[in-house]
Amino acid sequence: MPQPFDLAKELANMPGVLEIPGHLLMRGGPQDYVGAAACIRGTLYFKGAHTALVRETLCQCFDEFKRLAEPNLTWLWREEPPQGKPLTAYSEVKSLREMMAEMDEDDHLSFYYTSGVQPQDASSWYFEIYGKRGWEAKIGRDTSVLEFSVPILYQDENPLELLRLFVSFARRLGAEQGCAGHAFNLSPTQRDDNEPTEAFMVSRMPGVDAGTSALLANTPDFQSAKIKTVSWLTMLNNERLQLAGGLAALKAQLSASHFAFYDVGDGVVIQAGPYPLGAGDAEDPKPAAYVLINHALKSIRYETVGWIHGGTHDGELRLIGWAADQWLKRLDVEDAALPAWKQKLLSREPILDASNSLPERL
Repeated sequence: MPQPFDLAKELANMPGVLEIPGHLLMRGGPQDYVGAAACIRGTLYFKGAHTALVRETLCQCFDEFKRLAEPNLTWLWREEPPQGKPLTAYSEVKSLREMMAEMDEDDHLSFYYTSGVQPQDASSWYFEIYGKRGWEAKIGRDTSVLEFSVPILYQDENPLELLRLFVSFARRLGAEQGCAGHAFNLSPTQRDDNEPTEAFMVSRMPGVDAGTSALLANTPDFQSAKIKTVSWLTMLNNERLQLAGGLAALKAQLSASHFAFYDVGDGVVIQAGPYPLGAGDAEDPKPAAYVLINHALKSIRYETVGWIHGGTHDGELRLIGWAADQWLKRLDVEDAALPAWKQKLLSREPILDASNSLPERL
């Protein structure tokens, strides 16, 4: 019987794969910085980042994240800060509340906390706030982003921590959509040069997320009540939940032995399996739980989000145009194949229990 692909175990045996050299697949070859770092990452899209209430909520989210990550944080990057420098060593930064107190509603919220040795290094401990200005919100461009990540091996040893954070942050922010699972964080200052690395990796691991959330939040195709993708954790607000058929219909499609639903106030978080998966098994790289939740939510998935990556320079691999649209469909299967995928999940994949799910599941 084929065994599920254990990404954490494989990466532990190949520590060099956790951090990939910068510029690796660009002309001129690798450079001396970390261009991409494997991680478990949560992404939430929300509104109202220009308001005092939501800004305080973001500070509360960072307070929770620091409980896990603070000993590892090394740098803070900011875009267009009204005061201070774009780059500050974490040991010298003011508190997030202090920095936000210096900003008005039309200042761009841009905070990127990293754990790299060098400032330009991609890192697996990561916390990002990308918040729209007040004037943008008033003309309907009000989608902002919170992203946060932990190392894969940390997740393996602490399976409930990121789950708790994701549910808590989604509830606090009244988020509209989001997901959490395997991803590659890219260099905060050299993202364009490392998108080909991300494109290469996700082409082989369909359980891994891709794309820059802040760029997607700016695209017109991203404004309708749909979702970008599914993952280990998938968040839907109530509007999207109803468009997908409602809670009862989804619970009927997704077995309680392998899927958990958590109430986050204005929506739900759906957990697909006990732990995140980057890929399936030797028979098929698609994780069975992700195939099934993808099918259940296919009607509310974007058909296109435009380009997931920026334009090519020398013909290198990127998720643009047709390739980007195909990536959104990477977990699709024919209706006739669903019984086999359900059988695969039920017969081969571990179930949810108290060690890998939260007690407040619906």
